[in-house]
Amino acid sequence: MVLLTGGTGQVGAALIPRLLRDPGTRVLALVRARDDAHLEERRRELCSALDRPEDAERLELVRGDLGPDDLGLSARDRERIDAEVTSIVHSAASVRFDLPMAEAQAENVGGTRKMLDIARRLAERGRLRRFDHVSTCYVAGTRRDRAREDECDVGQGFRNSYEASKCEADGVVRAALCDGLPGAVHRPSIIVGDSRTGATRAFNVLYWPLKIYARGWWRWFPGSPETRVDVVPVDWVADVLAALRADARSLGRCFHVAAGDDAPTVEALVARVRETLRGPPLRYVHPRFYRRFVRPLLWPLRLTARGRTIFRGGSVYLPYLEGNPVFDTANLREILGEQGRAPSALDYFERVVRFAVERDFKLGGSGERRPMPTRR
Repeated sequence: MVLLTGGTGQVGAALIPRLLRDPGTRVLALVRARDDAHLEERRRELCSALDRPEDAERLELVRGDLGPDDLGLSARDRERIDAEVTSIVHSAASVRFDLPMAEAQAENVGGTRKMLDIARRLAERGRLRRFDHVSTCYVAGTRRDRAREDECDVGQGFRNSYEASKCEADGVVRAALCDGLPGAVHRPSIIVGDSRTGATRAFNVLYWPLKIYARGWWRWFPGSPETRVDVVPVDWVADVLAALRADARSLGRCFHVAAGDDAPTVEALVARVRETLRGPPLRYVHPRFYRRFVRPLLWPLRLTARGRTIFRGGSVYLPYLEGNPVFDTANLREILGEQGRAPSALDYFERVVRFAVERDFKLGGSGERRPMPTRR
């Protein structure tokens, strides 16, 4: 049995159908739920995305939370985990970039430590096959050089509490692997929707500037056109994680689940978005010039809901359009070969854009679709 955290998140939800393709695998997903009815609702949602309806029999959900020391589990569920679980996939994390550092550490570092405690207990009993930790490429923080998979904290700075706390959690797991715990660290880069449908469970990071442009809220782009933006689709990320888990050569190693040297530039992505939306051109403004001269002039916009959206998202996401490292993918390519090469973002980004715009960048709802813009 696989114990999975983050099963209702972007990566975890995509990974569940892939884990269940093995008819001998059962998945026990630890999820937050208000009550049993809410838990069943979340289970039905996850089951609706399975490849085969019969796989639902091997998916179970338990109510839990990474915050409390006991994970909010009942005594019965704790006993069951100890008796039946043989591997763990820890993909739960707070992905908010603006949390106070203490809160980000409590969720991302504290939660990871608790899952490692379970893993060690299973290992002591001879039950643990592997512990797979979903981290992020952006543990590299403010680096602008080539970030290698075997590196973690090399004294870099961080753009937000998310990066810093994930780097700390990454280091905790890597230390456990060095001590002999069987497992691996997986670091996706910026995850967007499914490469075939564009579907996503989260409209964040790149979706923020996309939303601002699609709504016609700006014509100046505060980013560097030559900056590379490492974008990967969620279906490929899930495929890679499933393949690495099935390969014993991945044990004890770290992998950048990223486009790496093939990452597109801001300019190339903007061109694809413009082509899809038939939108007007953007004027590039250097980020430092924007922050020093343009942003202060726009301060009165904060009095409007639109202005607050722009300013809040800009503070969080604009740094990722200024400059990033190149994420080396040597370990990934060594194990997976051609499967370790990410699909070109320019080949599927139109579907990502269309899914977001047609749903007005909102999750759930009535399912109504908005027409694509036709302005030029």
